Amino acid sequence: MNSLNEKGVQFMLIALGIWMAKTLQYPLSILIVLPFVLFSPLAGWLADRYCKTRLLQSMVLLQVFVLAGMTLGLFVHSLALTVGFFTVFCVQAMFFSPAKKGLVKDIVGSENIGFASGILEITSMLALLLGQIGALFIVYSLLKKWGPAAGWDAAAWPCAVCMCGAVLVFILSLFIPRFKPEGSRPFKWSLLWEHFVQLRMLWRVPVLRTSEIGIGYFWFIAGTMMLIALQMAAEANPVASTTDFMQVLGQQKDSALLIAWISGGSILGGVLASVICARKIRTWVATAGGIGMTIGCFLLAVLPYGTPCFFLTLSLTGFMAAGFLVPLNALLQDKADNDKRGDVIAAGNLVDCFLGIMSVAVQAGMSEIGLSTQTQCGVLAITSAAVAVYIYRHTRHLS
Repeated sequence: MNSLNEKGVQFMLIALGIWMAKTLQYPLSILIVLPFVLFSPLAGWLADRYCKTRLLQSMVLLQVFVLAGMTLGLFVHSLALTVGFFTVFCVQAMFFSPAKKGLVKDIVGSENIGFASGILEITSMLALLLGQIGALFIVYSLLKKWGPAAGWDAAAWPCAVCMCGAVLVFILSLFIPRFKPEGSRPFKWSLLWEHFVQLRMLWRVPVLRTSEIGIGYFWFIAGTMMLIALQMAAEANPVASTTDFMQVLGQQKDSALLIAWISGGSILGGVLASVICARKIRTWVATAGGIGMTIGCFLLAVLPYGTPCFFLTLSLTGFMAAGFLVPLNALLQDKADNDKRGDVIAAGNLVDCFLGIMSVAVQAGMSEIGLSTQTQCGVLAITSAAVAVYIYRHTRHLS
């Protein structure tokens, strides 16, 4: 629900920006990753030092107040107030993540962490997908019903619904069991700049390093493929005028549907990988996923856009990518020391965010030098093959 609300209100604001003839997608995307870059050590320390359940409940309660503030900002037509509360939402999500992921092993233990971690990631992916597509669809539908002048209300009422959902989630969070924290490190102001200490903690353990390289690459290729899909949709559905709000938003809907093919495959692949890893983390699943990603990207480089085979290949690529992610994510959470798990997860979040930013730069660079979307997929096929070989070489003894 946290992921659903975050992505939902982000795309409501993007749609509102289109209505206002403003470009909000890039600053909002930066706002989402910036807290992870700035405050990851502090978030990891809190998750290790204090009860993760209490921290999670506090963050869910904060989400209720943040969404109330965003709803108020939308109803009074204040973009500054709305984006200000969205910024607090992004900080909340950063503190929420280590507590959420760190609780998995506490609740299910090492035996079932492969399945539980996989289900957690897949439900998060599903929530992100529903939030993205749902927000655009709802805002688009409300504007068609209420008229082009109702942009603020078309974003405000869905935001209010998200706030009500967050209240329900807070009530449900009160039933999560509590576990005694195992970290005892006292607070130090150096936590505000200990990013490299956390990264060193992650990097010096081979199995954690290998797992995070794979996880980070997943978020890199996911971000790059999303941007490639947006470029494909823009090239296939050009708009006559960027000031025609309904036409531009319709193009955004087409982009979201393309991403839905990828994400739908990811959800199915994640469920299957979670079942395979239900009783034991099987790293061969990650190797198979890496090979599948390579094949999928290669096929996207040669198949014509818009054909049934093209859409099926999009789903296949997402399917194999999720299989690549699930065992590596479970391995990272399982092999981290109990009293350092929050720090390790926070360091991983930092790496993931950097690679997410890199995906934007890489895709923009490939587009700028004139590479077609098919050639860009070919480049991803080469990088996926290299990563698949690396993961196989460093995890085959764990299968």
